[in-house]
Amino acid sequence: MTDLFNKLYSQFLNGKTDLKAFRDFKESLNHLPDNELSGRMEAHWNENNDYPVMDASRKQKIRRTLREQINPQNYRSVRWRRLSVAVAVAAVLSVFIWNITLLYERQIPESPFLAEAPVGNKVLLTLPDKSTVKLNSESSLSYTYVKGKRVACLEGEAYFHVSKDREHPFVVQVGDLNIEVLGTSFNVRSYKECDEIETSLVEGSIRLFDSNNPLESFLLKPSQKAIYSKNNRKISFHHTDNVKETAWTQNHLVFESEKLSSVLHKIERWYGVEVELLCPDIANDRISGSFKNEQLPYVMEALKMQYGFSYEITGNNVTINKSNIK
Repeated sequence: MTDLFNKLYSQFLNGKTDLKAFRDFKESLNHLPDNELSGRMEAHWNENNDYPVMDASRKQKIRRTLREQINPQNYRSVRWRRLSVAVAVAAVLSVFIWNITLLYERQIPESPFLAEAPVGNKVLLTLPDKSTVKLNSESSLSYTYVKGKRVACLEGEAYFHVSKDREHPFVVQVGDLNIEVLGTSFNVRSYKECDEIETSLVEGSIRLFDSNNPLESFLLKPSQKAIYSKNNRKISFHHTDNVKETAWTQNHLVFESEKLSSVLHKIERWYGVEVELLCPDIANDRISGSFKNEQLPYVMEALKMQYGFSYEITGNNVTINKSNIK
């Protein structure tokens, strides 16, 4: 394990990690106690002379970021006890993004910058160009340069705040949909089980186009949402409430007139659990609600009051029983 960790760790720090190696790196992190991980990281840093000495302000910023990652104020401690892998990876990303940024300043990276938020977790990233991205649960992102453009490939949901760089446009690729910006803030949601890709603009402007028809593009204005159908490749536009669209970034679980089955999928992703609904007759019922920083039992109790079902939480499994439905 020592040799494997050191190899993967070195690859990660030097920006030479592919997706498989990144996942292996996370797995190796999960098998190391906190004190051993800390010692390994410090030893590796001290043994390599390629990394410049950090000044006091940089160290203070890293300490602050680590505290936010490990002891976030907006999350209750019960939920975070399960997040050993995500917290470890987020902490490493927070510390060594400084080194990755320095590498970016010296040369254009040859390999993508990779990040992943496992189910039940969220990860805050600073990209090599100093743009920030918050990944929602069960989401992944790769970032690299392609022909002078900053290109990010997304699966899942993310909130972007892009640093302005007119010489290097920023493009988010979500399947066949391309979202191009110079500097702005926006939210993108595209999970595998959904036919639609939703893009909500908070500030600035973005241009959307299908990779199969790049000459036909659409401009999105603040407080507008674009919905792109993966099946028919059509884009529709709607006015939206940015507070609701980005509520998840403030740890606020919101659903508005959504099918119960969709709400249960959100709960699965949000809390890192699997929900089994044994009463499919209520799956298409529409429900609205919101929860902020609530633990899973509280959310299930609220749904129980609405529908009168019984439920059982066993580890990471939630079973909703139809026997007590009114």
